[in-house]
Amino acid sequence: ELTTDEIRNSKAYKEYYAYAMGEAAPKSKASARKKKGDSDSSTTPPTPTPTTTVESAPRLSATAKGKQPSRATTPVELTDVQRTEAEQLKIVLKRSRQLMHISQQSGSDTDEGTGF
Repeated sequence: ELTTDEIRNSKAYKEYYAYAMGEAAPKSKASARKKKGDSDSSTTPPTPTPTTTVESAPRLSATAKGKQPSRATTPVELTDVQRTEAEQLKIVLKRSRQLMHISQQSGSDTDEGTGF
């Protein structure tokens, strides 16, 4: 048996059982309950101070302020003639590594666990 007499007689189990059977409504969460210090006989609440609203000036864009935009623009692709041989080799190797990585990922799980 999953529940013992001790469990069945506990306050928590009785509350749970009442909620599950629809006999009682769940209690409100602790954050919604009154705090210990809150009481109706306490001192008068502080009077709210009047607030003055200040009109905000229209926002200026970054270029209007003379600043550079926060996002960097994409660099312009150089032609093959403008690139040096070392730069071209670096780009080609990078692309081939990316392609190799993609091809290995897609083909690696086809025979996994088969023992062949």
